Amino acid sequence: MLQSLHIENFAIIDKLEVEFGSGFNVITGETGAGKTIVVQALNLVLGDRASSDLIRSGEERATVTARFLLKDVPKDFVDTLANMGIEAKDELIIHRVLSSATKGKIAINGAPATQQMLKDIAERLVDVSSQHEHQLLLNPASHCSIVDQFGSIEPIREEYNAAHHHYISLHDEVDRLRRGELEAKERLDFIKYQMQELKGAGLKIREDEELEAERSRLRHAVQLESKIRESEESLYGSAGSVVEVLGSVEQAISSCSQIDQTLTGLKETVSRVGSELSDVSRELKRYVEKLNADPDRLEAIHDRLHLIKELKRKHGGSIESCIEKLNSLETEIDNVERYDELLVEKEKVLENARIVRAQIADGLSKKRHIVASELTEKMEKELSGLGLGKTKFAVQLTNLPEEEWGTEGKDGVEFLISPNIGEELRPLAKIASGGELSRFMLAIKRVLADKTRLALTSIFDEVDSGIGGATAEIVGKKLREVASSRQVICITHLPQIACFGDDHFRVQKRVIKGRTLAQIESLDLKERVEELSRMLGGTKITEATRTHAEEMLERASV
Repeated sequence: MLQSLHIENFAIIDKLEVEFGSGFNVITGETGAGKTIVVQALNLVLGDRASSDLIRSGEERATVTARFLLKDVPKDFVDTLANMGIEAKDELIIHRVLSSATKGKIAINGAPATQQMLKDIAERLVDVSSQHEHQLLLNPASHCSIVDQFGSIEPIREEYNAAHHHYISLHDEVDRLRRGELEAKERLDFIKYQMQELKGAGLKIREDEELEAERSRLRHAVQLESKIRESEESLYGSAGSVVEVLGSVEQAISSCSQIDQTLTGLKETVSRVGSELSDVSRELKRYVEKLNADPDRLEAIHDRLHLIKELKRKHGGSIESCIEKLNSLETEIDNVERYDELLVEKEKVLENARIVRAQIADGLSKKRHIVASELTEKMEKELSGLGLGKTKFAVQLTNLPEEEWGTEGKDGVEFLISPNIGEELRPLAKIASGGELSRFMLAIKRVLADKTRLALTSIFDEVDSGIGGATAEIVGKKLREVASSRQVICITHLPQIACFGDDHFRVQKRVIKGRTLAQIESLDLKERVEELSRMLGGTKITEATRTHAEEMLERASV
């Protein structure tokens, strides 16, 4: 549940802190006092988009901190937090900072977080009902999700969604094939020319590097021959060569080793060095014999490198990319030449995907028809408890043409009502009044609460619009009933609802030192009487209104 909310420098709030109870929390106050700003701040820590316009005038930053107790929360929610790198045992603290100069900051239990992370966990923390959500209820597009949530058939819907997206992907692919057939066949000559050019080149990996090395040798053949011959002569070929001198050294050390055997190792070393230098000399001699300053070969290498350079420029910058291009061209030519065959194969795959999608859609639709009957029964029961006992409710399911199927399946779903006996069922959006709509939303919340994993905190932001009197009292009783199994926070302007609260908070707007401030305070019994009296009688409070307020509180406590 939401234990506390701390707000600083937010809109007209200077500094505000409120601790909520675990049951039915009521927030009241005059119009414009700042009641909805509290919910606006809470929505911010639940992932709403931040704006520097929300920072209190004259301040550089605003902060909102929400503290949630995590008692008896589902294990999968704790696992979700753990997967985000958030350690959560007894509580979850969400801290959000808005800055006019820099990017804002978000922290969850002290760890940096993103706006998306907040959104991912928000639906498990708080469920907000507002006038905006009422408008969504008027949109039939939202009705299908309500039915699926109630029936817990989202897994089947997800299965259908996967099949639907697979079918759409294949459908698009077949369309591209059909549209691209003529274009591909027109390109066939050009593709074949490119392939023959690459295939005729016969490129080999690292060939360009080897040719560059050979060209360098040929360009400097005379210099190389002179230097290598000179080196070979110095090592072996001339009188007084290095090998000849080492031979004399070896003989001298060998003679001395007859006297002192400790010199034997040195003799062997000199002998090995002489042998290796002889090998070097022979290799140098062979190198010179192979060296050939052939101008024709040099020109051929130049031409070959020029060809390789042009091919690399056209096809990715390397011999490897040229070879990959050749392979892809061969595949493309093969595909074009067997285009008709390929199209037939893809159309068969598409038809199979269509059949699979249709089968899952049929199963989903059958489930929805069963769920629709159960939802109708539950909704009429809830509506009866909300003073709409004569209202008939129905879930209309219509089969859509296959070409109109979307992510929700083959069903068009819309809620129908008949407010009065003898009237035909008509779409909810066309005949529901504001008061009826508020009660419809409350009924749907109650029904869904029994069937889905709704958050343990529900917020109702002035959803009592359009009702009053006995109807408001019925809604107040229902909200208290909801609060028996979950925390409820309700912003209301109706005393008939406020009197049922377990905890009552009043938001007031004051002018202090020339600045407008919004403040919130928890009310005791005497203060509740005064607040209910204000709500009943406006600016002029009489003993009669106080007596009425006391009677309302007394009746509500029974």
